[in-house]
Amino acid sequence: MTRHALPLALLTVILVACSGAGPSPSPAPTPAPTPQPSPSPSAAFYLRAYYTQSIPPRGTFNWLPILTVSDGVLLDGNVAIDMIFPGPLTILPVARQITPAGMAMLIDEARRLGLLSDKADYTGDGPMPGDRLAQLQLVVDGVTYNLTGNPDAVTCASNPCQADPGTPEAFAAYWQELTLADTWLDAELGPSQQYVPDRVALLLAPPTNLGMPNRPADWPFDTPMAQAGVEFPGEAGDRCVTLSGDALAAIWPTLRDGNQLTVLVDSAGTQASPIVRVLVPGDESPCPDNA
Repeated sequence: MTRHALPLALLTVILVACSGAGPSPSPAPTPAPTPQPSPSPSAAFYLRAYYTQSIPPRGTFNWLPILTVSDGVLLDGNVAIDMIFPGPLTILPVARQITPAGMAMLIDEARRLGLLSDKADYTGDGPMPGDRLAQLQLVVDGVTYNLTGNPDAVTCASNPCQADPGTPEAFAAYWQELTLADTWLDAELGPSQQYVPDRVALLLAPPTNLGMPNRPADWPFDTPMAQAGVEFPGEAGDRCVTLSGDALAAIWPTLRDGNQLTVLVDSAGTQASPIVRVLVPGDESPCPDNA
């Protein structure tokens, strides 16, 4: 199953474009601190649910949050992708308007399960090394809750899930409901549309041989790739840059339409395999110092 949607520009996020445009004929992504678009403390409601795991950072670079709710828009990161090779270069969440009643349902369910308290750790007996952990950030009436839990602590056969409030099982129950939010919240959601990001993190890695010819694409900046952004930890030669504004617009068609065989080539002939992380509202860039 593949989801198709029209471009959408629903979200308004205060962003700072990449520096280095100057008189250059094209934007140049260069290292520069970028303010984070964190949820406003006065926001009525914000939610972001995402996974973390202790594996090499390149392995989690392009992970999308499973669900984000911000400024009346729900972004579903559980996107169905055709299991073919080469797959798409960029995975985009699906965007749907959510009504105030739908947001109230999410808040009421978190409150029913005892998650809106001063407790932050719902991992139970503690995670095993390398376990995937569920991270949940909620902003309710100006109060921020940052929760960590085991998403597999319970399997629900009922709707809504039944678990003792404030327990690891309650966290897991809520998490499972979030993965199915588009079903139980369907009446409170608008039509599905493809999200068009305002910010993207781009990892430039040495090209690899995937058994098929690579597909070259022009690097549209004057800054050579070897100098773009900052070094990324984990693998030698990796560079990381956060793109927004004119810089993102210059490369977005390549990122949007590329696939796993896409290789960027700059004016010096340097090649790099791009890995794309779409940044949703409130999502920090994985690039060190947000270059």
